[in-house]
Amino acid sequence: MTEYNGLSRDELELELRKHMEEAKKIRVHLESEIRRHRDTSAQLNLISRVVEKAHFSVMITDAEQRLVYVNAAYTRLTGLKAEDVIGHTPKVNQSGRHAKEFYQKLWDELYRKGVWRGEVWDRRPDGSFFMKYLSIEALRDEVGAVTHYFAIFSDLSEQKRTEEELERLTHYDPLTELPNRILFRNRLGHEFNISNRHQSRTGLLVLNLDRFRMINDAFGFALGDELLVQVAARLRSRVRSTDLLARQEDRSERDSDLISRIGGDDFSFILSELRASEDANVVARRLLAAFEEPFDAYGEEVFLSGSIGIAVYPDNAKSEDGLMQCAEAALNLVKAEGKGGYRFFSDELNRSSAERVRLEARLHRAVTNEEFTLHYQPKLDLKTGKVMGVEALLRWPQEDGSTVSPESFIPLTEDTGLINPIGQWIIIQAMQDACRINQQTGLQLQVAINLSVRQFLNPGVVGLVAEALRHTGIDPALVEFEITESMLIDKVEDARQSMHNLRNLGVQLAIDDFGTGFSSMSYLKEFPVNTMKIDRSFIMSLDHGAEGLAIVTALVSLGKAMGLGVVAEGVENKTQMDLLSESGCDFGQGFYIDRPMPIDKLIASIGQ
Repeated sequence: MTEYNGLSRDELELELRKHMEEAKKIRVHLESEIRRHRDTSAQLNLISRVVEKAHFSVMITDAEQRLVYVNAAYTRLTGLKAEDVIGHTPKVNQSGRHAKEFYQKLWDELYRKGVWRGEVWDRRPDGSFFMKYLSIEALRDEVGAVTHYFAIFSDLSEQKRTEEELERLTHYDPLTELPNRILFRNRLGHEFNISNRHQSRTGLLVLNLDRFRMINDAFGFALGDELLVQVAARLRSRVRSTDLLARQEDRSERDSDLISRIGGDDFSFILSELRASEDANVVARRLLAAFEEPFDAYGEEVFLSGSIGIAVYPDNAKSEDGLMQCAEAALNLVKAEGKGGYRFFSDELNRSSAERVRLEARLHRAVTNEEFTLHYQPKLDLKTGKVMGVEALLRWPQEDGSTVSPESFIPLTEDTGLINPIGQWIIIQAMQDACRINQQTGLQLQVAINLSVRQFLNPGVVGLVAEALRHTGIDPALVEFEITESMLIDKVEDARQSMHNLRNLGVQLAIDDFGTGFSSMSYLKEFPVNTMKIDRSFIMSLDHGAEGLAIVTALVSLGKAMGLGVVAEGVENKTQMDLLSESGCDFGQGFYIDRPMPIDKLIASIGQ
């Protein structure tokens, strides 16, 4: 108090006010600090609660990498409690799946950049592994020294499972679990690159199961699917899983040969790094051997066979599509030659394939532009010497006056489905022409129309014929459909039903090329046919002695015994016609009698 001695009252009051103002400032400052600390505490509490509730794991270490904090998600993801790991390094849950070099690179990058991010395998106390996405960052003080590290990670297991499932659905066939067409094409392009680097070859085999559709029709798709699974398993066991490379480059082992299911009953095989094209022979024979033993599907014993087409890169083609087309061309030739074997693609096949593509394009234009016409070949009654009917034959005239042989384009129309619109036009046009011929000649000639296998077994053919009969008004008895014997063998029940449906319309049916099939006599009596046409190969044998005559006489007698009209086709000379007449054959047809001709020429010829 002595320091205030000698001060007046006013001076004392002034000093008191100064102290009170200073005390007020201190109080305001203290209150501000209290509020700031309270806010900081609330914020820290909020952050702590958020971190504890987070679904991703958080861990903090000191500068020596000893754990000082882990959140609850860390325990959930790793199976380790905080008290078990605090004071230890994160190595407590290392998986052992990463080499020392992996962790060395991790810490080198962390030291240099202050952050590292990537995928890491870890292990739980129960021994199970999981993959995590890990982010580590370094915390530094004012002078740049590391004080702590903090890391955030999440479990990628579910994501990886989803990715693997998506990969499986995208690239693998769900039935056989073989690679599908997408993965097949990716791998084929990859093998092209390998072949280019190593100056080697890539082989492509395409295998198709023979007559598999018949099995599906007979037993149903469930059994068919079971067979496909078993076929895939057998084929998988007959391709190389890996072979050592003769020369070393980036790989110590070659890629395994790839088997794929590319659709339906088609399988493909990529043979990597063939030293010679002929090496594919070995694989083809090994694959075909897979069908030597029968399959057992739901108690049914089933024998299968396969046909294989082989193409080689870069010998046959230099693109994926090109190589596939070459292999399929070779496969188609195997099918045409009798199935159950294998064949390499050749330059001859290449030329044939190109010509086939061009011919197909021309056929499409011909259908659109109605370029086809019908010629008619007379059938002669061998007893009376009079024309009793005609056969409608398709012709494709060209601008230069030539005509494309039906043998060169009819098979292609069958394969492409063009036979359906062409066949429909033939049926209607032939009936219309028959009406015109009979009207202008005053005769009642029967017109014979050839049915292709596609038309014959198509359920819609009966409706088409019925509509054509109604549209033209022709007497159904004056219409005869010719069906080749081979068309009746594969699907006997379907053939029988189709023939009965046609006969119910009132039309006639003839078996063409009789004697060239597999079970002629046993099947003939089962079908509702009116006429039997003896194949021209038997008629030609009449020129070579008694044996040929005996065969033809027997065929004529067979037809007569079954109540059928008998037609000999391919009559080329008078000797043949005389012998046929003596044998009791009813009708003859061939160049000696008359050649096929346009309708106007036919009408003029008959009218003479």
